[in-house]
Amino acid sequence: MTYIERLVRLFDNPLIVKDGVSRMRSWRAPLVLTLYLGVLGLFGYSVFVALIVISSSDRSGAAQIGGIVFETMAFMQLSLVALFAPALAAGAISGERERQTFDVLLVSRLSALSIVWGKLVASVAFMLLLILAALPLFAAVFLFGGIDFEQFVITQLLTVTTAISIAAVSLFLSATFGRTLSSTVAAYGAAFAGMVGTLIVGGLLSVGLLGRAAGQTVSVSANVHPLEFANPFYSMWIVLNSPNGAPMPLGRLMQMLAFMPGSPSSLGPMIEPWVTTILVQAVLVALSITGAVQLVQHRRAYVPTRPLEPIPLVERVDAGSEA
Repeated sequence: MTYIERLVRLFDNPLIVKDGVSRMRSWRAPLVLTLYLGVLGLFGYSVFVALIVISSSDRSGAAQIGGIVFETMAFMQLSLVALFAPALAAGAISGERERQTFDVLLVSRLSALSIVWGKLVASVAFMLLLILAALPLFAAVFLFGGIDFEQFVITQLLTVTTAISIAAVSLFLSATFGRTLSSTVAAYGAAFAGMVGTLIVGGLLSVGLLGRAAGQTVSVSANVHPLEFANPFYSMWIVLNSPNGAPMPLGRLMQMLAFMPGSPSSLGPMIEPWVTTILVQAVLVALSITGAVQLVQHRRAYVPTRPLEPIPLVERVDAGSEA
C-alpha cells in the first residue's frame, strides 16, 4: 500500500463526510466564516489606519507598519481560534447522546478510534477552513514587509496546532460529559487555562526566578519559566519580536521546572519556545485522543470480529416443530 493510499484510507471515514456535509449545509457555517473574516479584517484595518495617522508625525516606514499590523492580526487570529474551537468540538460526542444517535455509532462497524478520529477531523476541518480563508488578509499585509517568510509560516503553524490541540481536548471533554452545555463550559475553561492561565502563572514564576537570580549575572530571557514556553501567545510573540528566537538549553528548562538552585545549566540542545509549544500540544492531542477512545470503547457494545454462521434450515424447522 502506497503512502497516498494510506492517507486516503486515513481520511476515508463516513463521520467526516457526514459531519462536514451537515455543517456546511447549515446557515451557521457561512455566518461563522463571515464573522471570522469580518472581525479579523476590521481589526487589521483599524490598526492600519491608526498607524497611518500616527506615522504622519513620526514618518514610520511601510515595513514597520506592516510588521505591527501582521503581529496584531496574528494575535487576534489566535484568540479567535481559541474562541471558536471549543464551540465546534465540545458537542461532537455529547451532541450524539442528546440526539440519541450515539448508540447507532456504537453498534456500527466503526471502531472507537474511527469514531473519535472522524469527529476530531470534522471539527478541525472547519477551523482549518477559517484559517485558510484568512490567508489572503495576511498575504496582503505581508507585502508591506517587516515580516519574513519564516515568521509567516511559523505563526500559521502555531495557529493550526493550537486549533487542533483545543479541539482534541474539547472532544475528550465531550466524551466525558453527557451534556453539551457541561462539555462546552469545561472546554472553554480548559482553553482559557491553557491560553491565559499558563501565561499568567508562567509570568509570575518567571518573576520569582528572576528575583532568586538577582545576584547572578543571568539575562532576563534565561529565567523564563518553562510554563511560558508552552504558551502559544508567548511563543508567537517571541517569533515575531526576537530575531534569534530566544532559544534555551534543555537542561536549563528542566532546571527551572524543578526549581533547582545553582548556576544555569547549558546541557542538552537549544530549544526555541515555538518548538516546545508544538511538542506540548502534540502530547495533549495524543492524550486526549487516547482518553476519548477509552471512554467510547467503554460504552461500546460487543461487535463480533467475524460474521456469525447461519443456522441450517433443517435445524430451524426441527426447533420449530419441537416448540
